[in-house]
Amino acid sequence: MNIRPRQAADWPQIAELRNRSEPDWPVTTEKLQLWDAQRDPKYFYAEFVAELEGRVVAVGKIEEDSFAYEPGKFWIGMIVHPDFRRRGIGTELYGFLLEQLAPHRPRKLVARVEEGQEAGLHFVHKHGFSEEWRRYNSRWSPEGFDFAPYKHLEQTLHAEGLEIKSLAELDISDDILRQLWELDWILFQDVPMGVTFTKRTFEQWKKEETETPDFVPEAVLIALDPQRKDPLTGPMVGYTQLSYVVEGGFWVINMTGVLREYRGKKVAHNLKLRGMKLVAQRGGEIRTTNDPPNKVMYEMNLKLGFKPYPSWLRFAKKLD
Repeated sequence: MNIRPRQAADWPQIAELRNRSEPDWPVTTEKLQLWDAQRDPKYFYAEFVAELEGRVVAVGKIEEDSFAYEPGKFWIGMIVHPDFRRRGIGTELYGFLLEQLAPHRPRKLVARVEEGQEAGLHFVHKHGFSEEWRRYNSRWSPEGFDFAPYKHLEQTLHAEGLEIKSLAELDISDDILRQLWELDWILFQDVPMGVTFTKRTFEQWKKEETETPDFVPEAVLIALDPQRKDPLTGPMVGYTQLSYVVEGGFWVINMTGVLREYRGKKVAHNLKLRGMKLVAQRGGEIRTTNDPPNKVMYEMNLKLGFKPYPSWLRFAKKLD
């Protein structure tokens, strides 16, 4: 087996490998190339492929956590083609990745495995990783859902002097996007993921969030208080964002949040329902994640008809 740095010509085989291994989250060559081009260059990243007779049978990557940066903390990820598992390929690739990391003085490794993926769970336990966090996955399908019982929630919102508009209804200028960027950062401080977040620059946030085929301005729904004149977020007091994953034909909720002083006014309920109505009109299902401490949001989703799916598990291994 030959392990070498990933090259541009490898993208089609990597896409095929990922789709065989994770058919629920399909990708294309173009999507992988876009993600690679959008990566923030100030954070370390390296990707390698394992070949057998000229065929890519595994891919592995090591990277600093740009989402929640800590010195010496690196994400490590590997995918082995289903037809080539249980041959020691994963173990050899893992050892190679650790060798590549050594000059960067890693102090902590983190990895993600889906609950129920027996091979992945066996691997992380075998190599000394411990479960550090979990994120609940759930999905919603519009078939048979009745919006009528929730009509009063919209009236409650209007009684508070609030309204909801999509980003498409607003002027998608840098001024509006900067307000949304600031709101997104404020709201993320209350997302209980067990990490300290790193604020992206406006340019990086805009690139990752809006310059992608998954971005749908009509599905970025913003709660507004017309009387509010905040210097950072203007009239914005909460929002939800749904992205449309073209390859899979489904929607993903990236964020739903409301400023603390506007909670208890059914804003999140209204944002969620507006997003669900959009999906009901356009087709597809919604997928979302919640953290265990955010019990209120998770229970709201379940009451709205979201069904639990296997959780994402975050594993960690300290090296010092």
